[in-house]
Amino acid sequence: MNTPTAPLAEAPPVATPTPGLAGRRLGVVTAEAAATAAFMLLYFFLRGVRPDDVDAAVARSLALIHLEQQLGLFFEVHWQAAFLHNGPAMAVANWVYAWGHYPVMLAIGLWLLWKDPIRFRFVRNVLVVSALIGIAAYWLLPAAPPRLMALHGYDFGFVDTVHGPASSVDYFQPGPFVNDYAALPSFHFGWILLSSMAIWANTTSRLVRAGAIAMSALMWWSVTVTGNHYFFDMVMGGLVVVLSWWFVSTLGDVRLRHLPSTLTQRLRW
Repeated sequence: MNTPTAPLAEAPPVATPTPGLAGRRLGVVTAEAAATAAFMLLYFFLRGVRPDDVDAAVARSLALIHLEQQLGLFFEVHWQAAFLHNGPAMAVANWVYAWGHYPVMLAIGLWLLWKDPIRFRFVRNVLVVSALIGIAAYWLLPAAPPRLMALHGYDFGFVDTVHGPASSVDYFQPGPFVNDYAALPSFHFGWILLSSMAIWANTTSRLVRAGAIAMSALMWWSVTVTGNHYFFDMVMGGLVVVLSWWFVSTLGDVRLRHLPSTLTQRLRW
């Protein structure tokens, strides 16, 4: 007598590699990187347009100082004085200001671009929106950084530790990109905050998230003690980034719509 046996479970289907997927992925990554690089180059040129009325830029910064004084928040010069004669600390601050900004943004951008081009595009769109706001502010509301106030007759005690003759770091910028009066908002802080937000949104590691928070805190300190921005500049830089993040998120789906849905799904790890 034959004993009935249970039917064998069907084996799961074997995934068939999509021909040319790796090549198409590389193409998407390359296109996104090229478009972002082109936009950043345009941004640097537009940002480099110096104001015609430098006196108005200085007066605007003077008004910001008076506002911070009235609010009891004008501590930037005291922060700098506390570290100014500490050689190792200032070497770190100068290095963070010079090399902890765009190189760090580039590294994080490349990581996210390869990890998930869809999420990279979202963060890149936030960068674009914030940059457009920044350019408008630099053209319409130019402001002098703390390090230049003494040069214009308002000596509050700030010392230029990055660009000055006693600088401990080689911080070179091409001439067309230089605008010393593009201080408000501060994207030296704001875009590092954006980088921290991008890391936070794309990892669940507590250690990595803690590092992202520390990165923004370190930049806030560095920008302050090197005499490059007021607290108000950095608050506005952070606010522009947060509002730009919110604005891009309200636009809805930012997937790579021009790609086949199967490729779009497989672009994620």
